[in-house]
Amino acid sequence: MSSLADFSIEQIVEMSLWQRLSLYPWRVEIFSLGFMALYFVLYKLGSAKNKSLADKFIESIVPTLKDNFYQVGVTNNKLFAQDDAQNYSLYASGRLRLEYFLAKVELQARQNLFFWLMEYLMAFFVESVPTPADTISIEIKYDEETSEKFDNFIWAIVTKDNMNSYRKDSYFLSLTKTSESDKLPVEFVFMNEAAEISDVLVTKKFSDLIAQNKDTLKYFAITDQGIDKPVKMAELKPSKKILMQFTPSTDATKVEAINNFVSYVVNDFADMIVQRGSFRPELTRKIKKTRENEYNKLKKLLDDFKREELAQVKAEEQKKKQQSLTPKEQQKLKQKQQDKKQRKMMNRQKVRG
Repeated sequence: MSSLADFSIEQIVEMSLWQRLSLYPWRVEIFSLGFMALYFVLYKLGSAKNKSLADKFIESIVPTLKDNFYQVGVTNNKLFAQDDAQNYSLYASGRLRLEYFLAKVELQARQNLFFWLMEYLMAFFVESVPTPADTISIEIKYDEETSEKFDNFIWAIVTKDNMNSYRKDSYFLSLTKTSESDKLPVEFVFMNEAAEISDVLVTKKFSDLIAQNKDTLKYFAITDQGIDKPVKMAELKPSKKILMQFTPSTDATKVEAINNFVSYVVNDFADMIVQRGSFRPELTRKIKKTRENEYNKLKKLLDDFKREELAQVKAEEQKKKQQSLTPKEQQKLKQKQQDKKQRKMMNRQKVRG
């Protein structure tokens, strides 16, 4: 088949536009257009899958939220926020005892196939990189007045497979001990500050709902401490929350099970925690001691850091002062510092003697 390369410039000039187009090799353009079309189709399919996962959860939980909260939605006219094709959030507020309900749906990068595959490859070869996963994270915060009506404590139910990574990634879980129980399916363990807390809080219905969600529930926690390790004293202030994490699904049975669990927590369990969350004085003292130890550790760390900063500032000021002196004055100051150092050494030797 002939191409433009087979003709001279004069012959090409004499050709019509159609003749030139018919002889032009369109392989690169066709490949580029095909690649773009494939990318667009995969983007739409990935985005649709993510939207379906988010919609299933949001649609199932909204009726419960509307029954319990005055305002449901990120604004009066917007039910949920979609940051991009991977991240959705739902907010509700205006319920007795609870300050807010916040759900975040974080999904895999299905809309970007190449980035998605790269994430999997990175996770396979680099141990510190997590494997991409779909996650529903729910945070229910108690208001300040209600928080004062029950004790500070940490109590969680987590999957055995991930308990070590959760302890590593969550500050509040690092303060707990692990214990197994016949109250839970074999896939789960308690992570709490005392086994007695489980005896007080676990109900038959709660255990049944855990069992129904054994394929989707990642963890459930009640905590007065944060997920991130505190770096300021103010961050140690108790802030009581209920935290949940699920794997989203489009399966109707699993979606209903997640909805039933969250609905039970919002309708009943959140209030039951307030009513039952006051423990024996011995247990309360033990929990308080843990927080005092964390307070002292952080205070020591911050004090050491402050001393290092002051020493560094003092050294810089001394250096600037020396640079402003004449050579003779610098020599005199150096001799003075050496004499001072020798006197200190002599005094130490006298003390040892």
